[in-house]
Amino acid sequence: MDFSLKDLRAFAVRNRLDVIFHVRSNDAAWMVSRRGLVARPPLGDSSVGGVEETLESADEFLIEGEKEPRKRLTREQLIEWMATRATAANAGKDKNDE
Repeated sequence: MDFSLKDLRAFAVRNRLDVIFHVRSNDAAWMVSRRGLVARPPLGDSSVGGVEETLESADEFLIEGEKEPRKRLTREQLIEWMATRATAANAGKDKNDE
């Protein structure tokens, strides 16, 4: 499973997290805020590519939240964490439905 910018924005909003995604090879970094807004690097940055391109090739994710300690994750770790959070959220919904 991979994820799109839309998925990452929804995850950030639902979990109230800021997510910075980074490509180490060209030092490009973008941020998705806990409000779902996308922040781009400075305009003069020569490494700036499109947000979708950067997300596709991002190899490091920095997660920050009010109730979460700062985490540095690989793409695989982030995908696993997103899946775990989604499963926990769905389990909570099912419990409330009973």
